[in-house]
Amino acid sequence: MITLGFMSLSHGHEKAYAEELAKVASDYGIRFIRFTPLDISPGSLLVKGLSFHPKSGQWNEIEREIPELIYDRCFYGRDQQSKKAKPIVEWLKKYPKTTFLGLGLPDKWTVYKALKADPVIKSYLPATTIAENAQDILRKLAKEKSCILKPASGSGGRGIIHLELTGKTVKAAYQTGKHKQLKSFSKQASFETWCQKVLQHRYLLQSFLDIQDKDGFPCDIRLLLQKNGYGEWETAGKTVRRSYQHGLLANLAGGSEAVSFDSWLLSVPKKRQAVLLDDLETMAQAVPLALESNHGPLFELGLDICLTKDGKVWLLDVNSKPGKHAFIKHSPEKRELLYKGPLEYCSFLTASAGAKGAEKR
Repeated sequence: MITLGFMSLSHGHEKAYAEELAKVASDYGIRFIRFTPLDISPGSLLVKGLSFHPKSGQWNEIEREIPELIYDRCFYGRDQQSKKAKPIVEWLKKYPKTTFLGLGLPDKWTVYKALKADPVIKSYLPATTIAENAQDILRKLAKEKSCILKPASGSGGRGIIHLELTGKTVKAAYQTGKHKQLKSFSKQASFETWCQKVLQHRYLLQSFLDIQDKDGFPCDIRLLLQKNGYGEWETAGKTVRRSYQHGLLANLAGGSEAVSFDSWLLSVPKKRQAVLLDDLETMAQAVPLALESNHGPLFELGLDICLTKDGKVWLLDVNSKPGKHAFIKHSPEKRELLYKGPLEYCSFLTASAGAKGAEKR
């Protein structure tokens, strides 16, 4: 029996989702365990993980070899746990006895360049460069009056800054939960000092897109794409994220709420609905192929897409480890697919590996 390891930075992360996978794993002939990168013993190469017992509903400690298949759900920060775990995960990706369902994506700038090179996708991308210094930002503001600074690494909208030029004053706004923090710079020297501190980390400089709806709530569409049991990409869910009125972001990590895509679509003028749906389908087909050709096998992707007031559709971000909660809540018809999808893809990978082995013989 093949083993699928659900790997996260803590045993509590996505516990409910992991439990649903564990309940049906045996139907696919798959042993399911949860573990963290730090649960691997360097000497014995054994993993001290957790195995779900359906009758008791409990997770029991087990020790076994490193799983043959790994579902990587690690989200890194700047904490010590992340710093210790990341090199172990990179080592695991090279470990010859293990296959990751998806290898994940590099930083946002590398992803942007791969997408920009695609003739279909490039028209959906906001103008983006690397912010090297304050002068880069000031030139962008002089031309467009407003722009966004986005961390090249990170997720959940953390660290995004909205900059606006009013007269000779630069205003910086960033969101922490429900609260919008504001800074104002009337002197160029003070703005340059602030930039020097911020740009110690790598940031993308991007044109600002007004994603607020008619009532002033920032909204974006999240498409969940997954490979099915035939190794083919399909749309596993659609939802809309709606944030605080007059807020900056629509991401759920910032405290937004998820709403049904179908109900939200009714608020879009009818003449725009068909065009929007066609654009979503175009991106769903083009983005995974463009990224896999540059960065290797993937299993799932979350596409963040917005519809601006002028009717233009933009691709804001791509995430290789999308959350599932909003899709499970608002797409009940897709619930079974979301739980069985990783297991069906595992069966496909196992069958493909078996076929390749038979060919070699």
